[in-house]
Amino acid sequence: MTATVVVGIDGATRRLIDSWVADGTLPTFERLFADGVTGELQSVLPPVTSPNWKAYATGKNPGKIGVFWWQNVDVKNRRVWLPAERYQHNTEYWELLATDHRVGVLNVPTTYPPKSVGEFLVSGPPDGENTGFTHPKSLEHTLRSNYEYRVTKHGSLSDGDPDAFEDVLELIDLRFTVAKDLAAEHSLDFLQVTTFYINSLHHHRWNDEYVKRGWKLIDEHLSEFLADEDRNIVLMSDHGHAKIESVFYINEWLGEQGYLSYESDVAETLHSAGITTDRIKRLLTPADKRLSKIDLQSVAASVAPQWLLNRLPDDRGGLGGSKHGIVEWDDTLALASAQGPVYLTIPSSDPQYESLRTELIDAFTSLTGADGQPIARDVYRGEEVYSGRFADEAPDIVIDKAPQVNIRETLGTGRVFAARDRSWAGVNRREGLFCAHGPAFSDEDIGSLSILDLAPTLLHLHGHAVPDDMDGEVRKDVFAEGTAPADREPETGPGDQYIRPPT
Repeated sequence: MTATVVVGIDGATRRLIDSWVADGTLPTFERLFADGVTGELQSVLPPVTSPNWKAYATGKNPGKIGVFWWQNVDVKNRRVWLPAERYQHNTEYWELLATDHRVGVLNVPTTYPPKSVGEFLVSGPPDGENTGFTHPKSLEHTLRSNYEYRVTKHGSLSDGDPDAFEDVLELIDLRFTVAKDLAAEHSLDFLQVTTFYINSLHHHRWNDEYVKRGWKLIDEHLSEFLADEDRNIVLMSDHGHAKIESVFYINEWLGEQGYLSYESDVAETLHSAGITTDRIKRLLTPADKRLSKIDLQSVAASVAPQWLLNRLPDDRGGLGGSKHGIVEWDDTLALASAQGPVYLTIPSSDPQYESLRTELIDAFTSLTGADGQPIARDVYRGEEVYSGRFADEAPDIVIDKAPQVNIRETLGTGRVFAARDRSWAGVNRREGLFCAHGPAFSDEDIGSLSILDLAPTLLHLHGHAVPDDMDGEVRKDVFAEGTAPADREPETGPGDQYIRPPT
């Protein structure tokens, strides 16, 4: 059997790396792009790590998964909540492969806590934790003992600390080292290995030397995978990346326009007294690097009252934490999450609902940012984007933001638009990376494909039926003529028998 290695690169985009491919910095990528099938991978909306890694793994749109961003907004019960439990309730395609293949999965976001899948599953950041992150459980001790393995990085990249960036580069390198060792140990038929923290480098540095070093590390490890010519290699990302040219503080705009109201008095008092999240983070960053293994920020968060955490401003007075507890729901008509989801607080049965929604869609469509360009490529009604058992929880409006725009949910900034982001240089965009190389794949460019197409296509590659509740389709155009997956027709099987858990 020809083995398959899927390499997930969070936030990967050819718009960033093609110049490094052209000048010889990334020779393995040059070979993969020249000899393999390539395309531009379209993420689901919003183009964010969550829900896109779960959409990739399940082949389903967020309306079937019940995950619409890192946090879901429950306007009926007036709360903002983390839908992490739902990460466990949908079958991921590698679970199906594991019924008759030797499967290993390492470092994929939104896989914590780990399911019992195949030979091993090692959960990834940013939601994973540094304990209880492996299946089987005994693997955690092995990884700690042999590799000093951990899921999350030590420090914050926001302050520009060189040690924090070096730590991230070490983690990128470590993921691939561990993946290759485990794949060899278990004689895998299928390996999924993902590098998440390259995305963090994009956000904070965009294309500087740290980012370049991260991509060179990935390139070097890919060359070892390519050494086995009887192996299929698939490169994919959850979304792409772009340089930030405009920032849109969407909740600040909603507030200015009279659609949103929130508590600001406590935050203003704390800010005036110099008590801010940025200052606390600096105080809790150990000067002694030997203490960096102790996550003091998490310890502080665990003992501070939630009402205070919700109201702590940053150095500029902005409230970027949880929206829960600071929104004055009785005086609010609309509330947004970062990068595009917008929720209305009145039910769809309300006579004013559709007129309010149309009013906001028209406004977002016509808005221009600090760069003079539209903030959105398109603006959709939620039902145009999402379908499935959780569609009633979906955002009422979904902004397909312009690539260069960073839509922030921060409250209390006192401004709606900015030319630069205070901490980020790069921002997510829908267009990501796809390339596949090996005996099964062609050497053509297929244009565009959906992230939802990958799960059914990889199942078909390995001779598995595609569950009938997947939204993606088998892309036979990725396969080389005369190969088995190109010649046979896709089979369909039963999807998840799903009982909706309580919210």
